[in-house]
Amino acid sequence: MLSEEEYYTALQKLHNIPSHLHGNNRQNYKQVLKKQIQEYEYNLKYGNFEPLPYIPYFVNNITTEQTLHQLIQASSSSSEFTLDTESINVYKKKNQPALIQIQVLLPYNLSLVMIVEMCHLPHHHTTRFTLIKQLFDIIFASNKTIYIWGSKDELFPFIIFNLFSREQLQSITTINLQHQFKLFWNQHHRRHHHISTSSNILEDRCICETCIGKKPSEPWSLQDSTAYLLDEYLPKILTRAQFNIGLDPNLFNLDSEEKQYRQQLTKYALNDCLSMQRILIHMKNTKFEFSFEKIIKIPYDLMESVSSSDDEIMFSQLTPSIKRLTNDQNLNINKQEQFISTSTSENSNWKITSTNNSRSANQQHTQSTSEREHQYTHETQPVHEHKPEHKPQQLSMEERKRIHNRSCTLKQRKRLYRQEIVCENT
Repeated sequence: MLSEEEYYTALQKLHNIPSHLHGNNRQNYKQVLKKQIQEYEYNLKYGNFEPLPYIPYFVNNITTEQTLHQLIQASSSSSEFTLDTESINVYKKKNQPALIQIQVLLPYNLSLVMIVEMCHLPHHHTTRFTLIKQLFDIIFASNKTIYIWGSKDELFPFIIFNLFSREQLQSITTINLQHQFKLFWNQHHRRHHHISTSSNILEDRCICETCIGKKPSEPWSLQDSTAYLLDEYLPKILTRAQFNIGLDPNLFNLDSEEKQYRQQLTKYALNDCLSMQRILIHMKNTKFEFSFEKIIKIPYDLMESVSSSDDEIMFSQLTPSIKRLTNDQNLNINKQEQFISTSTSENSNWKITSTNNSRSANQQHTQSTSEREHQYTHETQPVHEHKPEHKPQQLSMEERKRIHNRSCTLKQRKRLYRQEIVCENT
């Protein structure tokens, strides 16, 4: 946390950014300063976040089998969970997954909160590892509802620990609480124009997204949501901390300073789920109707050819083959309805063009654009009867290299993605 002097120094730096900083370096410099300033201002303006009663658990290689059985039993009896993850930053590499925090929501606003320490799991052949895997099987069942501040995509890097599979993640029922909160806020805080007097200026202060400086496309952070909705400060100073060091004080022999630091990291990890619970309860009390989204991705070989330089663009932005199907199924949270995964018979009602037909349609479109693209699609297309033959066209070395890169890209994407149907409730 900044001191008062450091706060004013940060403000001065923000308004006088060095001219030699450009591009991403300049943007990152501004973001760090804004974050430091916001932490200081929120700490002064709001009281500390206060969670509802809960019982914390560490899940790692020293967790007893008896404790794991208790957690399995509690998870089996609950239908709602909040979930968050923590990763550590690695220089010039992808973030390394470290923690999964799962809150089991119980009656009377009570809960259990588990911190699964992914870097300190028992060996795969042990009974404890099997029990932890069974715990995730129960939580990720199709009849459970999981609230996440963001997308379930943040769980995919954790597949490497073999506690759950990609297929399980694709079938779970999740509610993006971050997206739902934005809808909730806009519904309950519409912009109003009123001439305030000195007596009612505080009561009439507009807190719509426009007035508080939120852009229409800007997502809400958990810290901002806690501040504006609950009038409480949720610290985020430890966002880039090393969460893989082992937070359970019983894992290693620690001195008092090491224990205190781990207590701070533990509180940070727990509060992410606990603050979501507080926000969720507030939204439920206003009878807000939550909606969920299921996404099914079409294999990449049904897409038009794209260059390998486009690989980092999100799939949903690249492909024209994704179909969004709107449904009126809303979650009645107060009744705690359970969700059943879509049956095979229901899936058969969706009309999905077969791979060969889609590929043929894409090729016809490509033929109308350029002869060279027609050549590429002709070479990669399965043979059909009555298909006219085309003489190969001489390509330059650069064009051959580009086609090779495209072919590799499509093969990689085909391995990484499965078929999905996009079904979003509004």
